[in-house]
Amino acid sequence: MLEPTTPSGPTAADAPLDAGVATYVAVADYLQQEIATAEPGQRLPSEHELAASHNISRVTARAALQELERRHLVRRARGAGTFVARRIDFALNAHSAPSWSETIRRAGGVPETKIVSVDLMRPPSDVRTHLELASAAKVVRLVRLGYVDGLVASVTTTHMPASLASDLRERVAFGGSLYQTLQAIGCQPGRLWNSATMEVPDAEVAALLKIEGRPPIWRSEGCVIDTVTQRKIEFGVSWSRPDVIRYRFEFGQKP
Repeated sequence: MLEPTTPSGPTAADAPLDAGVATYVAVADYLQQEIATAEPGQRLPSEHELAASHNISRVTARAALQELERRHLVRRARGAGTFVARRIDFALNAHSAPSWSETIRRAGGVPETKIVSVDLMRPPSDVRTHLELASAAKVVRLVRLGYVDGLVASVTTTHMPASLASDLRERVAFGGSLYQTLQAIGCQPGRLWNSATMEVPDAEVAALLKIEGRPPIWRSEGCVIDTVTQRKIEFGVSWSRPDVIRYRFEFGQKP
């Protein structure tokens, strides 16, 4: 746990305030510097400890911790406390493989996926358009939860043409990497396009991601092609917790 500042030592209250800066923001700024070198998962002082050590009210201490949470620097767990968040840089560029697990692994995290549901169905009109399917075509809809270092981080709904392989539904039901599953049936997946915005999730997504309230989170969607045949083989929509996943968009060559 981060040690609370002793009353005799420097506190956020001692720092000069810019005009118009609320006290809780000044405290949050101070704490942000304090936790910059802290290990992910390290516990912060409680509201009571912060109030006592920084000579502020408990209401101000609570507001400061909420401000750090809004900045995605900490993660608050009801009944357990507030902890330093670890955020994984999720790189999106023209050359990165369309593999969630591989991207997380390359960023230094430990990925895991769990299947929520697998269904054979007629696709919604937007999915049919994205995958350029005939009106009578069916798709396999796969809903998965993604975990980073054991913490739920994303929920993804993927649609794939059922004609890709007769046993695709059975293959993906066993979990593992969808990217590797597509490779195993002879595809060479590559990104066709991707987009990402901050949106308010619905109640079901928020519950799956264990998000308190309905704050805006990352919503990304994209289409994957078989780079050999140029056939569109996957359309997916992902919702990701910004306190776990930090999207990084890369274009051009960085000097």
